Amino acid sequence: MILEQAAAQYLDRARQGDHQAREQLIAEAKPYIQTTCSKVCGRLLAWGRDDELSVGLMAFNEAIDRFTEKRNMPFWGFARLVIKSRLADHFRREARHRHRPLEYQATAELPVCLETTQAWEDYWQAAEARERQEEVLDFQKELSLFGITINELVEASPKHRDTRENLLAVAKQVAEQPALLAHLMRTKRLPVKELALSSGLHRKTIEKGRRYIIAMALLLHHKERFIYLYSYLKLTGWSRDEGGK
Repeated sequence: MILEQAAAQYLDRARQGDHQAREQLIAEAKPYIQTTCSKVCGRLLAWGRDDELSVGLMAFNEAIDRFTEKRNMPFWGFARLVIKSRLADHFRREARHRHRPLEYQATAELPVCLETTQAWEDYWQAAEARERQEEVLDFQKELSLFGITINELVEASPKHRDTRENLLAVAKQVAEQPALLAHLMRTKRLPVKELALSSGLHRKTIEKGRRYIIAMALLLHHKERFIYLYSYLKLTGWSRDEGGK
């Protein structure tokens, strides 16, 4: 089960005191927790061996309780911030600053105690803004591998809803079919002829929407990596929709 489905199915129940739902959500999230902690620590962590994963697990459990839709951010992005914050506390306690990657050293400058409501809110606002900016920069780097810039993507985004939905359907096909995705990653190009046949769209339509299809396929494939951008995609589809056409 993908993370988005897990959150939708278990999060509300867990926050209402359903212990079974909480345990199931945590179980579904363990790979995500492991990936997040490993990235912060700059090395691959293993369950049962590394204390950082225990810290991450407790932080994720804390995120379930602290999360609220009023934050206007996806749950998985919020959970990632809580994990990073608690790992920073752990590093301070263990006096292991110098073993962490440079990009995380700024986190160590946060106040040790973030328990007051205002301190947490101030931290989330600054941390979320930083995470969103980092995601955009990371996505720009990913797109550059395919010869696409953010500006080109915005310009290539469909103006009309029907076109956008058709191209998104093609992007989903690419992201969900291993052979198509492998071709894209290997050649940095879309298999236009094959996609035209399978989707029923004209070849020129796919060629014209090439940048948009590639970008959306990458977001769909890396949705756990680009949490905020994926959430934005769900809401807007990177569209410049005019009049809902």
